[in-house]
Parts: sequence; structure tokens; C-alpha cells
Amino acid sequence: GGTVDKYMGDSVMAFWGAPVDNPDHATLAVRAAVEMARAVEELSAANRGAGLSEVSVGIGINTGLMSVGDMGSAVRRSYTVIGDAVNLAARLESLSAAYGVSVVASEATARAVPDYAWQELDRVRVKGRQQAVTIFSPIGLRAEVTPDLAGSLARWGQVLAGYRAQKPSQVQPLLDTLMAGDAKKVLYRLYAERLASM
Repeated sequence: GGTVDKYMGDSVMAFWGAPVDNPDHATLAVRAAVEMARAVEELSAANRGAGLSEVSVGIGINTGLMSVGDMGSAVRRSYTVIGDAVNLAARLESLSAAYGVSVVASEATARAVPDYAWQELDRVRVKGRQQAVTIFSPIGLRAEVTPDLAGSLARWGQVLAGYRAQKPSQVQPLLDTLMAGDAKKVLYRLYAERLASM
């Protein structure tokens, strides 16, 4: 349901809610991102089996006000979007590898899509913004979250709270439990290093 804006090297830029207004634009964007990430995972698995290189994808999503329409001049114009909300989405995309997730979304998007369960990743200061931005990654539809996963997300919330309160000794056991369940998770290793540096 989105509009493909442009291709830039190995990147695709798309937007939802224009040219036809759609109140579910944020949900559709998240669904598209999750399905794209899943398709890339399946491709990587097939490549592994065939002895080929794995591929990965990084997706940034933001929800907000932007200008949309024909931009440019009489010589060259294109139907596109511009604005601070667009720039933030591009900045979020570049963070995906650092946190080991395929999809990084802003708080505005997470709030606009309550049907999904979200894992908070961090608060970051991106280029061009003074205030820190809280970033999230979609876990899956809230209705499909298992009790084990819900427990892990709750523990993760406690880890973040303790980390921000600078109480590493209190949250280290919780993080150890999470890492034992998912030792390859880049996000948990990142925070383990941060706690160790405290």
C-alpha cells in the first residue's frame, strides 16, 4: 500500500499516506518492513544452504508531518516527500546494524502502531537534532506474543531502567538471563559492554 519514491544505490525510499490518504499508513509501513525483513532472512537461509553469501537489510521508519507533492522546477521535477520527519527515517535506517536488528522505528511510529509489540533499543541523538530520540524495533503482532517473549520484553524493560539509573549490579543478572536465552543478540552484547564500562 505504499508509494515507492526512489531508488538510491542499494536503497529504496517509500512513503505511505500519499497520494491517497490512509489512516493506517503507519501500520502498513511497519507491516511492509517486517515482511521485507522476513523475506531477506529466508533468502539468507537459502543462500547459506547453497554456500552463497548471506544478505541483510536495514530499514528505518518514522511517522510525522512532511511535505509531499511535485518538487523541483520546470526542467526537472519528481513526486516526493521532504521534511524533518523524512530525514529522521534515513538516520534511523543507518542505526540498524549497530543494534543488530533489521527494523528501527521512531517512538512516533511505535505509538501509532499499538497492534505490534515493540522492543525499545535506546535513546540516541541523531545528526541534525538536539534532543535524543527513543528508538524501537517491532517484535511481532501483540496478539501473537508468547508468554516467554512477553517475559523477556519485561526483563529487558527492567534492564533499560536500571542502566539509565546507573545501577549495573542490579540489572546484570537480568541481562545475563536474557543473553543465556539469546547469546547471539547484538543488542544484549552492546548493553553488557556498557554495563561493564560502568
